[in-house]
Amino acid sequence: MGKQSERWKELERTAARKLGGRRVPRWLDFGQSAPDVLVPDFGLVVDAKAHKRFTHASLMESVKLKYCERDETPCVVTKAAGQVGEHVIIPLDFLAGLLNRVRAAQGTPTLPDTGQPDTGQGKGL
Repeated sequence: MGKQSERWKELERTAARKLGGRRVPRWLDFGQSAPDVLVPDFGLVVDAKAHKRFTHASLMESVKLKYCERDETPCVVTKAAGQVGEHVIIPLDFLAGLLNRVRAAQGTPTLPDTGQPDTGQGKGL
């Protein structure tokens, strides 16, 4: 298999592990449409995309460099013309930290240490 197919598989595994969800493998039936990861306790349906470049990645890096202090987390809110609702882009580790804090507050098990710092501890949280 090529590098690209390994990249998206690894991204799906990473998202499932960090968010406390489960990967939805499609095995040999790629004609079947399905999300990549489900996080049932939060109703999250995740579609993981691994590409060489994304516009939002440069937007996030710009916000981080221009405005964020060491203990702050960049966040980009987007809305296209005619779009109903807005979208928020935040780092995966930050979202994982937030989900674990909610799980802990609800008395449900949190994820084991992923080797990443709990970036859900930023200012204002």
